[in-house]
Amino acid sequence: MSEDAVFCPKCGERVQTTGVVYRRDSSSWGAGKVFAIIGGGFLLLIALGFMAGGGAMLWGQSAFTDQDGYMITTPARFNVASYAVVQDDIDIHMGSGWMMNPTNRDIVSFKVTATSNTDAPIFVGIATRQSAQNYLNGVNVDRIVSYSWTPSNIVDDDIPVYQTITGGAPSTPPTTQSFWVAQSSGAGKQTITWTPSTGEYWIIVMNADGSKAVDADVQVGARVTILSWVGYGLMFGGLVLALIALAVVYFGAFRRPYPREPF
Repeated sequence: MSEDAVFCPKCGERVQTTGVVYRRDSSSWGAGKVFAIIGGGFLLLIALGFMAGGGAMLWGQSAFTDQDGYMITTPARFNVASYAVVQDDIDIHMGSGWMMNPTNRDIVSFKVTATSNTDAPIFVGIATRQSAQNYLNGVNVDRIVSYSWTPSNIVDDDIPVYQTITGGAPSTPPTTQSFWVAQSSGAGKQTITWTPSTGEYWIIVMNADGSKAVDADVQVGARVTILSWVGYGLMFGGLVLALIALAVVYFGAFRRPYPREPF
C-alpha cells in the first residue's frame, strides 16, 4: 500500500484523492511563443503608427483651423507699388476617383482672404490662367516668385520675392469683369471660397478701383471635410489592432497551460 494513502479517521476506510498536474513544456520558449511575441510586437507597432497618425490629424485640425474648419496660413503682407499681386501656376488636376465625383467635390474646398492695410477697398479673385493673362496683358504687376506659406499660429519670417512686370494700368477695374471663378471686394477683410476643378488658375489681389500701390495681408487655406473622420478612424483602427496584438502575445506566449484530467 502506498505510504501516501489517506484514511478516514472515523471509519478507517481509504479515502480516494485527486490531484492536478500541469503540463510542463520542455521547450518553454519554443518557436510558437517566439513567433507570437514577434508577430504581436509587429502588430503593436503598426497600431501605434495608426494612433499617432490619427492623433496628428486631429491635433492639426484643432491647432491650425479657423472657425469654418479651414487649415489656414499665417497672414502674409504683400506691399507692392504696382497694380496687382499675382500668384500664378496653380495647377489643379482632378482624377476620376470617388472624391472628385460631382456629388463629392465639396469634400475639398479652398479659401483666400485679403485684408487691406490702407483705406482703399481691396479686391481678391481667382481666375483661369487664360482669362487672367488676357486681363493683365500689358499691366504693371508683381508676380510672387517665392514665398513659404506657413500654418497659422506659427511665426513667419519669410519675405515674399517678386518678379515685377512693367506696364501700364488695367483697362477697367477688376470688379467690372465677369470671368472670375470667385471674387470679393470691399473695405476691410474680404474672403472667397472655392471648390476646385481641373485647370490652371491665378490668384489676384488688387485695389478694388484698379488703382496703383497694393498693400494687403493675405491668407490661404484648405478644408477637407473628411479629414477629422479619417483621424478618428485611424485612432479606432489602431486601438483595435493594439488589442489584437496584445491578445496574440498573451494567448501565444504567456497564457498558463491547461491542466491534465484529475486522477
